[in-house]
Amino acid sequence: MLMTYKEWLSWFRNLNWTVKWFVIIVLIRPIVDNFYYLKEISPLISPNYIVGILTPIMALYGIFTMKMPNYSRLDSYMRIFTLISGLGCLAILISDSLSFNSIEQTIKITFTSYMYFFLRRMIVTKNDLHGVLQAFVYSSLVVVISFGYELVFQPINVQISRGLERYQGNYSDVLNYALYMCGSLLIICYAYLSRDTEKDRTKNIVILVGGTIFAFLILFNIHHTASYVVILTILILFMVYNFKKNAIIGLVFISILGGVGYFLGSETVDEKLMPLIETDIEVYEGERSNEMLLHGRVGRWTRFLEYFFEKNMVVQFLGLPLTFENPYMYIGKGVHNDFVRTLLSVGYIGFTLYIVILLNIFNRAIRQKATMQFLALGVLSALFLYSISTTPLLYPPLMYILLPITCMLTLPKHVMDNN
Repeated sequence: MLMTYKEWLSWFRNLNWTVKWFVIIVLIRPIVDNFYYLKEISPLISPNYIVGILTPIMALYGIFTMKMPNYSRLDSYMRIFTLISGLGCLAILISDSLSFNSIEQTIKITFTSYMYFFLRRMIVTKNDLHGVLQAFVYSSLVVVISFGYELVFQPINVQISRGLERYQGNYSDVLNYALYMCGSLLIICYAYLSRDTEKDRTKNIVILVGGTIFAFLILFNIHHTASYVVILTILILFMVYNFKKNAIIGLVFISILGGVGYFLGSETVDEKLMPLIETDIEVYEGERSNEMLLHGRVGRWTRFLEYFFEKNMVVQFLGLPLTFENPYMYIGKGVHNDFVRTLLSVGYIGFTLYIVILLNIFNRAIRQKATMQFLALGVLSALFLYSISTTPLLYPPLMYILLPITCMLTLPKHVMDNN
């Protein structure tokens, strides 16, 4: 991995409590998310709500008590984006009379903003980034145990989608399994590319092979189309960068993947993959309308956008919350597309800024050394691909990887090179 356990523990112990709490949240998040259903009884006993309320409080405390290591143009973009999303949140709080629901939505919508500015103060060396990433991998062991139990003994919770059984444990949906699987595999691949010694390579090969196998086991049991594409993209990026570093090892890895594909055969593809894209094939063949693309999501986006375009120009430029009506349907997970959701939430101005932010991060990523470039492009690819059919910005696990990496990219070149 990126550090030995002793090195990671030493790094963790040396952290100030102003930032240490974040690492603890990363470690316990997959446990906390198992109890999401307690909110139906009372928010006061829901670990999710408790963590959700404490997170912005601790983050804001860190923002006001710690100095930012340097200025970056990305900071300015994020400040303007935060201002626009904050204006929308203020409208939600006023229109819904400071209800619990309005406070919950405000915390969710502004999560990316306050966590970005907090992590800009926490991530000041590459060691800090590695510590957070390794904490994420450690937290994923909870997911491994949960899924392993479902696989070996019996499913904890099964949902039927398109005729397929989806394992999701005690989580609210299968995307929790998916994000931990994809995030951990990306970090494991990055750790392998970052190896310094022959000893590190042997250990990381074992972790890499084990992580890849487990990722496919989860894939074949959660039946999540976007996750297939994300995993494939991460592995293709890994093969490209690994081939640049060591062509022989790269060819061996390609051969292993090819062997796995041959072993699985066409029957597995027909059984596991075809039901997921059957509706899309029928659309292309003219048997169904275009609105049924992506399992009916295109039709949903069309209706939501038509509603948005009917509003006045102020609302279109700043987002649906400015209608001072109930906007929750249009700014939550039910939109099933983060680009559409962002447009509806913060309007043309906020959406344009969001695209500028993504392009800025991409531009920074391609100017890094190969290993860091792989990590940054991998997490950006995951964000982009998941955003087409889900709302990853509303899922903290992916943000626990994306935001620290983004903050690392904002550091001066001499800091990056000296770590």
